[in-house]
Amino acid sequence: MHSIATYPLDLLLLLYIAFIFGINNAGIAVTSMLASGFKYRISLGISALGFITGALLEGWKMSSITMQGDYTITFTITAIMLSIFSFLNLPVSMVNIIFASYIGSTMGIETLSPNIVSVIAAWIISPFIALITTLFIYHLIVRFTATLSIVSLFRFYSIMIPSATFYTSYTIGANNLGLLYSMGYGHTNSIDSYMMLAIPVVFIIGIVKGKKISRFLSEEIVGYTPSTILSGIIACSIILWLSTQMQIPLPFSQMLIGSLIGINMIKRPRVYNKRSLLLLVSSWIGSTSLSFIITSVVAKVI
Repeated sequence: MHSIATYPLDLLLLLYIAFIFGINNAGIAVTSMLASGFKYRISLGISALGFITGALLEGWKMSSITMQGDYTITFTITAIMLSIFSFLNLPVSMVNIIFASYIGSTMGIETLSPNIVSVIAAWIISPFIALITTLFIYHLIVRFTATLSIVSLFRFYSIMIPSATFYTSYTIGANNLGLLYSMGYGHTNSIDSYMMLAIPVVFIIGIVKGKKISRFLSEEIVGYTPSTILSGIIACSIILWLSTQMQIPLPFSQMLIGSLIGINMIKRPRVYNKRSLLLLVSSWIGSTSLSFIITSVVAKVI
């Protein structure tokens, strides 16, 4: 919860988290087009439009999430962890970090609320659902494109990849940016309309600064093809949109990378960078664990 004394600080931390989140993790949407050969500026423009649209139209749906811990501690640790991993050019999950920090700040104070338990359960289940859905869509795309000429194939991907990228950005804006909005302010506060615009704006500014991480995701992890990347972002976007309707925040990047790795495991040849993949998974686990541990210690000391 927010106290009157820390309200201005919480506001600044919230906006900073949105900015760093843009640098660190949201490049996953830009990545989809970069990996398919589109120019960075075009990819950024389509993604930015999707993020803002999703945040404004459906971000409010995440407002039913109730978290009663010390928001100042949670926001501070989240901001620090995101900053550290962004400085190292390693993508991590803002959703994982912010919830791990929150749980750490409430240990020994209260039991986990039902919605927090639902979020944790969704984190475990969603990657498997995403993989199955991705494989299904991938086989549909492969069957359909097998009947197309080279010209028609090029036209198909030139339309579908940008469209899917916009939809991906839209769902991330609604879900992840909606989470930040719901943690910051309720609908009874007069500043709501400004926050709904400020959060996606600073987020987009962060994306512009996060070009190196976008390249890391698009070039150093998995060997993409237009069919794999298209099936992956469509499947994960559908799951993320459905989770928004149920007010459950999910880390999009983990679902997508897991799905693409799954496809590469059944394809021949298998194309993925084991070193970069290990580094990515380690950063996810490490950032989540450290956030929980550090916040637990800080909460007890304070």
